[in-house]
Amino acid sequence: MSPLFKTPIVALVLSLALPTGICAALQTKEEIEPAIIQPTVVTATLEERDITQVPSSVQVIDRAQIEEMGADSVTQALQEAVGLIVGTESGRVQQPSIRGTGSLRTLVLIDGRRLAPGYRGVSDINQIPTTMIERIEVVRGPTSALYGSDAVGGVVNIITIKPPKDKTLANADIRVGTNLKSGGNLVLPQFYAGSHAGPFRFVLGGSYRSRDGWDYDNLAPDDGDDLKQQYVSGQGTIDINPTNSISFGGYYNNFEREGQRDIQNALTQRDAQDDSGEVFLRYDGAFADRFKVMLQAYHGEYKTDIDLDPETTDPYFQTDEKYKITQYEGRFSAKLGDFATATLGAEYRDDVRGSDNLTPEFDTSNKAGFGQLDMLFFERLNLVAGLRVDDHSEFGSEWSPRLAASFAINQYLRLKGAYGHGFRAPLPYELYVTSYKRRGKDVYLANSQLKPETSESYEIGLQSNLDVAKGLDLELTYFYITIDEMIEAVLQKSTQKGATYKYENIAEAKSQGLEFTGNLRLPHGWRLGAGASLLDTENQETSDQLANQPNFKGNLNAEWFIQRFGLRMRASYTMYSGIEDGSGNSLDDYSLLDFWVGKDLTRNLQLYAGMKNILDDNPDDSYTQPAFVYCGLKGTY
Repeated sequence: MSPLFKTPIVALVLSLALPTGICAALQTKEEIEPAIIQPTVVTATLEERDITQVPSSVQVIDRAQIEEMGADSVTQALQEAVGLIVGTESGRVQQPSIRGTGSLRTLVLIDGRRLAPGYRGVSDINQIPTTMIERIEVVRGPTSALYGSDAVGGVVNIITIKPPKDKTLANADIRVGTNLKSGGNLVLPQFYAGSHAGPFRFVLGGSYRSRDGWDYDNLAPDDGDDLKQQYVSGQGTIDINPTNSISFGGYYNNFEREGQRDIQNALTQRDAQDDSGEVFLRYDGAFADRFKVMLQAYHGEYKTDIDLDPETTDPYFQTDEKYKITQYEGRFSAKLGDFATATLGAEYRDDVRGSDNLTPEFDTSNKAGFGQLDMLFFERLNLVAGLRVDDHSEFGSEWSPRLAASFAINQYLRLKGAYGHGFRAPLPYELYVTSYKRRGKDVYLANSQLKPETSESYEIGLQSNLDVAKGLDLELTYFYITIDEMIEAVLQKSTQKGATYKYENIAEAKSQGLEFTGNLRLPHGWRLGAGASLLDTENQETSDQLANQPNFKGNLNAEWFIQRFGLRMRASYTMYSGIEDGSGNSLDDYSLLDFWVGKDLTRNLQLYAGMKNILDDNPDDSYTQPAFVYCGLKGTY
């Protein structure tokens, strides 16, 4: 995108925002305020439940928020989530971390299904586009009692758009953008459409993302890769009758990245192509208004091919990877009278890491069974008790109990509390593969003697829902987590050229803190939001703060909808501070300021524009995109 094109985009942002003062003067009290609908969530208990009643810390990021954040990937959609940061676990792979537990201890799901592991065994949420997302549910706190390994800190469940009933829907969006300097030009067309024909209904979607690389500091290697992504997704449902259905579908994702790397002190061109996909088949049935059955099978794959120029003799950098995951699962639930629901479930999963020139094929399997009792007394007290056992082919059995409660003190206040046990099995790369980070300068030695991590987590919170100015919601939560046998990279030696680490089970780590969320709905289309988390983490072996986990993350955001003129605006400010590298060295604080404005041209057509990272903050050891401006046109049906 030429510099001449940047000026019209900036002008569009300003021109859409300028009518604000005029519109405010012309507003009248007759404008209709949007209805307040509390979202329902499924991730925390496997049953649809009003978010205010769920006895867990849950945040929902809906499609409207995702669009007004200008998010084109799950990475960007999670930017404002409370108690969550997105970090780089390996290379430029991005993964969420909840409550300071680290990115390997947050489980990412799509419609409740696990992803096939990605590069170096870690799924990259920057590769998940927002095209087909209906909402994202973030459950803070351990959920191993339902989902097993990796859910120590919590779960991010990406809920996709489902085939519509008795209607046709369609959405098309094209977006272009560019960094204010140093490249980063973006073209992003995306769409989805769904309809029905008799008992069959379906939804299809796809997107193409092309973004140029950028060089923020004019120093080699470049700071951002050239990126091309092609994504298609589809789902169909056959309604056998009103209470029984069969669903099937899947997705395919091609993600190409080209850029420079400093590998073994040589500037190297690195071209990588990732291919991932999934297919699933699911049955849902309900009987006698009391019983529900879910049966599901799914298979996911991921593979990457990497080319280097000039080539290197180190086999680590020549590695091509392939992972497969196959899971079979079933659940049965029954209502016990008018106050309780019992759920029983079982799973069997195969994980396969394809052979390469580093290690032989590494296959594992996991068998699990779980039960949950969800009790609601007098519409005031909700108790949830769960227990799960996992039998891992390499690491044996692990029991994961969970107990959570929610009590309505009165119509305005609700007290919540929970206890849970979590665990995580080591990754093949932690067990068997010597790896490199920080552009090849640091060496990470594998350790085949690693043991699984276990955790104990406690939380207590107070939630209010005050009917002031049509809605004031506040929530304050304290949590305390201990992780035993935590797998950390322990420093072995350090030189001017780099450092050598080895993965070891440290005795114990802890994370504790406070989380706050607040939303205030005001007249005339205003909504104000705030979120903050204070975090205290410690590696109790070294007394150092855990790596890359900020002591403070805070967010302020404001939305304004002027219905008479079809004008929508959103501004957001997010700050991170108190970050260390795990060895006692401080890293940069940084903040992100974003703005978005949209104008409804017709009932079905919207013109929008925005700017991300307005302050152009770019801390060290971070792949934050520089100041970026964009505009787009969206049509819905």
